[in-house]
Amino acid sequence: MWHLGIDIGGSSAKVSLLDDDAIVSSTRHDLPDRSSDPSANRAVRIDLVRRAIAVARGDGGTDLTVTVATPGIVDAAHRRIVSLPAKLAGLEGVDWTESLDRDDGARHAPTITVLNDAHAAVLGEACLGAGRGADDIVMLTLGTGVGGGVIQGGRLLEGKNRRAGHLGHISLDPYGLPSVFPTPGSLEWHVGDAYVGVRTAGRYASNEELVAAVRRGEAAATTAWRRMVRALAVGVASLVNVFDPELVILGGGLAAAGAPLFEPLAIELDEVSWRPNGLVVPVVRAALGPFSGSVGAALFGRERSMQ
Repeated sequence: MWHLGIDIGGSSAKVSLLDDDAIVSSTRHDLPDRSSDPSANRAVRIDLVRRAIAVARGDGGTDLTVTVATPGIVDAAHRRIVSLPAKLAGLEGVDWTESLDRDDGARHAPTITVLNDAHAAVLGEACLGAGRGADDIVMLTLGTGVGGGVIQGGRLLEGKNRRAGHLGHISLDPYGLPSVFPTPGSLEWHVGDAYVGVRTAGRYASNEELVAAVRRGEAAATTAWRRMVRALAVGVASLVNVFDPELVILGGGLAAAGAPLFEPLAIELDEVSWRPNGLVVPVVRAALGPFSGSVGAALFGRERSMQ
């Protein structure tokens, strides 16, 4: 049986096809930003899912599970996202199976499972990536915002209402500014791409711009970068205290910075971490890169098919 995972974001989608737990293919697809028109935004993404299913079936995956991963909180049946504030206009409340069934060109569409994108990412890394062999993992996805996922005892932690793992919304400053959620001074606000402009008084628009300026030796960029890394270290140390994981995995666009992120982060963690008996929890980069979420989504579909 084949398993299709589709990780849908604001500007792109990642699609992974698995044969059991072997990755057959992973591809990235650019998506237009139609956030000003929720109906059009939804239609573009539904069409992407439709085409991905058709390609998978053409490649031989006639017996197919399909899982879509997006930001937000899923319902109990894993059929739709029930809360998706300020992101991916038009996707909140969408039942993907019904949406494809309504299209005459997509009859006999498979039942589509829905999963939070960061939950999908930690599943992918736990099974086939940097966390393979570990039973207790914390993962942060560092992108426009900061998502997260937790594996405890080898199982994904979803929580009673499936909102567990929103690790970017822990507070580092009770008097700080909120992000899209009311929690003040969140890890997301201190680290997320969406808030770089605010954090640097408009000097830099993204973490990508910021790290490029750091490489050029710009003093203002270096100061802002060090503050961001310090915040990330405090966040990671706090999460380690809460979950006691075997390792912490960092994914998303910010993790792609490589040494300029991980080297100063290690120094900050040496300072702020509580390490009883000298135990150091490794902090590593996601091994599946941008495909952690799509691979994890496919694996989630595989797990549900065996229940």
